[in-house]
Amino acid sequence: MSTMTILRRCIDLLLFIVLIGVEFALHQWMPPQKRGFFCGDESLQYPFSSSQTIGLGALSIIVLAVPFFVILVVELFRQLSRSRNKQHAYATQDAADESCHCGRRWKNIYAHIGYYLFGILMTLIATEIPKRALGRLRPYFFSICKPRLADGTNCDFERNQGHYFTEYTCESDVSQRMMTEMAMSFPSGHSSIAFYAMVYIALYLQVALSTRGSKLLKHLLQFGFVMLAWYVALTRVNDHWHHWSDVLVGILIGTLFAWLVARYVAKLFEGRCSSPQSLSAAKILAHASLASASAQSPTPVLPAYTFGSVPYLQHHGPNHAAYGQTYHNYGYVP
Repeated sequence: MSTMTILRRCIDLLLFIVLIGVEFALHQWMPPQKRGFFCGDESLQYPFSSSQTIGLGALSIIVLAVPFFVILVVELFRQLSRSRNKQHAYATQDAADESCHCGRRWKNIYAHIGYYLFGILMTLIATEIPKRALGRLRPYFFSICKPRLADGTNCDFERNQGHYFTEYTCESDVSQRMMTEMAMSFPSGHSSIAFYAMVYIALYLQVALSTRGSKLLKHLLQFGFVMLAWYVALTRVNDHWHHWSDVLVGILIGTLFAWLVARYVAKLFEGRCSSPQSLSAAKILAHASLASASAQSPTPVLPAYTFGSVPYLQHHGPNHAAYGQTYHNYGYVP
C-alpha cells in the first residue's frame, strides 16, 4: 500500500470522525426549541404508544445489515463473474494476478460501504438540525404532558380554547429524556434514514446488478427495498409518533441524499449519462473524420518493379480507384 493511499484513508477516517462529532454535539449541546401549542389542537391529542412497530433495533437492521449484505453479495458476484471470464480467456493466469484481483474485490466492497456510511451520517445531521431548531411537538403531546398553563389552569377551561401558549409545565411525571423526545417531531428520522438506505440500494442495484439472468429480478428487488422504506414511514404515522408532514419531509431528505451520494460521491452513474443521440452523433463524427483523413492522404507510390494490375492491395476510402490502375515499368532497376 502506497503512502498516498494511506494518507487518503486517514483523511477519510478523519472526516468520518468529524461527522460523528457533529452528530454527538447536536445531541449534547443543542436542546430542542421549546415550542408552544394551541389548546384544542386535535393533531396533538393522539394516544401515546410506548411500543413502536419499527424500533431502533429493527431500523438498525434495515439501514445497516441489509445494505451491507446486498453490497457484499453483489460485489463478490460481480468480481467472481469477471474471474471466470478471465480464466476462460487466459488459462495460464498465475496466482499473483488472482491475489491482486482478490484485493481489488475487497477494495471495491470497502469503498462502496464507505460511501454509504458517509451518506448516512450526512442524512442524520440534516435530519437532526431541524428537529432541534424547530421543536415541533409530537402527536401524543397532550396525553403525555397534560400541560398546566402559567395561570394555573389547563386546556380544559373554555376560555383557553383556541389560544396559543408557550409557558407551561407538564402535570404528569415526565423524564427529561421524554420531554426532549416529545419536542422532536419534525422531520421523521426513521423515514429519512430508511428512505436514504433503500433508495441508495435501489440506485446501486441499477448500476451493479446485471439483467442477463432475469430482466425483472433487479427491478423487483428495487421495488421491494423502496416498499420496505415506505412501510417504515407509514408506521410512524400509524404509531402516532409523527405527523404526516414530518414523514413527507423525511422521505424527501432521505431520497435527496441518496441521489446526491450515489451521483456525486460514489459516482455510480459515471460514464452512463450519454444519451443514444449523443452516442450516434459521436459515431457519425468519428466516421466522417476517418473519411476525411482518407481523402486527404496521398495515393501510395508502387515499387519500381511492379508490373501489371495489383488486385491484392486493399481499397482505402474514396481513393480505392487509384489502386486498380495498371502500372508498366520496363526499365526495372534493382
